[in-house]
Amino acid sequence: MSKNQRPWIKGLVIALGASVIFTVCLGLFMALTLLIVSMEEGGGTLSGQSVSLTLAIVLLSQGAGFHAGAITLSIVPLLLTFLLIWLIARLTKMLSTSPKAYVTGLLLWGAIMWVFTQNIAVTLKDPIWMVMLKTALVFSIGFLCGALPKSKLMKRCIEFVRRNISDRMAIAFKLGFANTLALLLGYLAIGFITVMVWVITNQSAMVRVFHMADMQTGSRIMTTLCTLAWLPNLCLWAISWLFGSGFSIGDLAGFSLWNDHASGLPAVPVFAIFPQAVSNDTLRIFLISIPLLCGFVIGVVELFLPRCFAIGAGKPDEPVKIGRIIGQFVYPILSFFLTSALMALLMNILFGLSSGALGMHRLAHVGVDSAASSRVVCLPSALGFSSAWLFSVVVVAMVFAMRLFFGYLRAQGKINENGNDSVGDEADTGSDIPDSSKTSVSSAASDSTSEEETEIP
Repeated sequence: MSKNQRPWIKGLVIALGASVIFTVCLGLFMALTLLIVSMEEGGGTLSGQSVSLTLAIVLLSQGAGFHAGAITLSIVPLLLTFLLIWLIARLTKMLSTSPKAYVTGLLLWGAIMWVFTQNIAVTLKDPIWMVMLKTALVFSIGFLCGALPKSKLMKRCIEFVRRNISDRMAIAFKLGFANTLALLLGYLAIGFITVMVWVITNQSAMVRVFHMADMQTGSRIMTTLCTLAWLPNLCLWAISWLFGSGFSIGDLAGFSLWNDHASGLPAVPVFAIFPQAVSNDTLRIFLISIPLLCGFVIGVVELFLPRCFAIGAGKPDEPVKIGRIIGQFVYPILSFFLTSALMALLMNILFGLSSGALGMHRLAHVGVDSAASSRVVCLPSALGFSSAWLFSVVVVAMVFAMRLFFGYLRAQGKINENGNDSVGDEADTGSDIPDSSKTSVSSAASDSTSEEETEIP
C-alpha cells in the first residue's frame, strides 16, 4: 500500500472503529439494564429491544430526537456526546490527521448513521437530511479536536501570529482564550457541586419516588446510572438556577431561587432531586453575584500580574509617557471583550443543547431558556472584568496623584528630597551638633577666660 493510499484507509478505520466501540459498549450496557429491569419487575423480556434502543440512543447523542408512542425524547445526553467526540478525536490522533482521512471517515460515518436510522423501532423527529447533517457535525468536531492541535495549519497560524502580532497583543488573545476556558470549566464545576447538593438534600424524595414506582434495588441502580448520561445537562440547569434564571419541566414545574412550583410531574426519579426556593435574601444575593466576583478576581489578577498585563505607573524617577500609560489599558479591554464574546457564544450553545422535549404538549420544553440563562451568566462576568479594569485605572491614577502632590510640596520647600519636613530639619540643626564639636567649643571658651584673668593687675 502506497503512502497516498494510507490516509484514505485510516479514515475508514477511524469512522468504523469509533462507531463500533461506542455502539457495542452502549449496547452491552442497555442490554444489561433491560435484562435487570425485566427480571426484577416481572414483565416480559426486554432484551430483544436493546439493539433498536441502542441505535436510537446513538442517534440521540448526536442530536437526533425521536418519538416512541406517547413519549418524545429530544434532550441530548451530553455526557455521551462528549464521550463520542473524545473517542473520535483519540482515534484521529492515533491513526491519521490527514484531510484525506477526514473525507473517507466522514463518508463512512454518514453511511453507518444512515443504516442506524433504517433499523430503529422509533420515529425520528427530524428529517433524514437533518439527522445526517447533525451526525456529520459531530464527526467533524471530533476529527478537528484530534487533528488541529498538531496540524501544519495550526503551526502556520502560530508562526503567522508570532511574526505579525506584537507580544502584548498575543498575550491579550492568549489570556482571552484562557479566561474563557477557566470560566467555562469553573462554572461547570460549580454546577456539578450544586447538583451534588441537590442529591444529598433531596435523596429521601427520590427514594419515595422509587417506592411509588415499586422499583427493586437493581432497577434503581441501573436507572440512576442511565441518568448519568444527562449529568452535564443537569449541571447546566444548576448553573442557570444558581445564577438567577432557573429552569422548567414544561408547563408542569418551574424552579428558581425565588420560587418553585410543581404539579402533576411524572414519576421520574431524577425529578425528585430538583431544589426548593432559597428563602435567605443574603444567600441569594451572594449566589447571583458569583459570576461578577469571578470576573473581577480574574481581571484584577491578570491586570497586575507581571506575567500578564503588568499594569503600573512606572518608576518615580522616569519621565511620564502618556501614550504608554494609556496604551497599557487598551490590551486588557481587547482580552476581556474576547472573553465575553466567546462566553456568550459557548453558553448559548450549551444551554440550547441541554434542553429539549419529553412530550408533545405540556412537556414540549424541558430545561432552560438559553437567552435568559446566558444573560445571567455572561453579563455579570463581563461586568466583573469591566470593574477590574476601572479599578486598575483608579489605582494608577491615585499613584500619579500622590506623586504630583509630593512634587508640589517639594517645589514649595515644605519637604526635602528625602520626604522629610524641611522646617523640622532647620529647628533640629542645633541639636544635631556632634559631641566632639561641643567639647572643642567649651575648651576654647575656658582658654579665653584664663587669658583674661592673667591680664588683670
